Amino acid sequence: MKKIFYSLMAATLCLMMASCSNPASKLRSLAEDVSNNASEWTDADQWVSFMEDLGNAMCDFMESDFTEDDIEEFGDAASELGDALEELDDEIDDEKVIKAFSKARKKFEKNKELKKRMKAAEKKAKKRLKELDLDEGDLRHIIGNINIF
Repeated sequence: MKKIFYSLMAATLCLMMASCSNPASKLRSLAEDVSNNASEWTDADQWVSFMEDLGNAMCDFMESDFTEDDIEEFGDAASELGDALEELDDEIDDEKVIKAFSKARKKFEKNKELKKRMKAAEKKAKKRLKELDLDEGDLRHIIGNINIF
């Protein structure tokens, strides 16, 4: 069951991000929230909120005029969040939490507005990577860190 939860979390994280003046700080905040509270999130709305925050943070980063240093900082924060989620996956044994997450994932997938924003943000990020003479793989690596997927 833990592997299913892990897989679902990974798939969901690919789709999301959160709003904040500093997207890396937002990811660190989400990592702390997951570490401290997620094992008790038995309400799907708690997970939906987390997923939306994560999705918005990723969009905020991709929409920004990031630098190579920003990429590194965001990547480090993404790794922290990935580690927190992986740790949570190892500890989850409450069926209510797993069910809440599954229900939230279905709700979240219906968020067409955020999906649309994510596609536009990815286009902007690709353009920015070209301006910095960096490979698109650099962005994929960062997103991969987040999505423990």
